[in-house]
Amino acid sequence: MKKILLILFIAFTTISVKAQESKITTFHRMLILNKENKLMVVKIKNKDFWVTPGLYQNSKQTIKQGIDSIASTYGIKVYNMKLRGVYGLKNPTQNHFSSRNIFVMSTDSIDKHIPEIIGEILWLDINEAVKKINIPHINDFIKDIYKHPNSLRSGTVERFEKNGKLVSKISEKFYNIN
Repeated sequence: MKKILLILFIAFTTISVKAQESKITTFHRMLILNKENKLMVVKIKNKDFWVTPGLYQNSKQTIKQGIDSIASTYGIKVYNMKLRGVYGLKNPTQNHFSSRNIFVMSTDSIDKHIPEIIGEILWLDINEAVKKINIPHINDFIKDIYKHPNSLRSGTVERFEKNGKLVSKISEKFYNIN
C-alpha cells in the first residue's frame, strides 16, 4: 500500500510540475512577395484577423518542408527564402513563450487557391499591409525587418489584451544578430 501511495504521489507531483511549466513553441511567419514586391496578406475565415501565412513547427517536417507545404495550400511555390528575424513573443498571462522566425520569400505565382481556413487573400505594398494586419506584434516584426533590410533581427515582444483589444509592448529592444 505504501508503494502504491508513493507511486501516486510521484505521478501527481510530476503532473503538477509539468502543468506549471511554461509552454514554448516555434512559429514561422512567411512574408511572401510577388513580382510587384507586394506582400501576401490573408484574412482568417469567420474572424477579423488579417495576418501573413505561417505555421507552427512540428516534429514531422523540416522548416523548408513546412513552408513549402503551406505555400502549396495557396497553390504557389516560393523561392529565395531568407531568415530575417528571430523574435521572442511572450504571453505573460498564459505563461507562454514563442519563438517567431520571420522569413521573407518570393513567388512568381498568383493566388490560385484559397485554403479552407482563409476567407480572403490580398497582395498589398508593405505600408498598406501593415495597416491591414491587425495583430500588433506581427506589425512590430514586419516594420522592424523593413526598417533594417540587410540585417538579421531579434528582440522580444509581450502581447496581451487591454480593454478587450490586442496590444503589444516591446520588452527587449530590437537589435541585429548578424
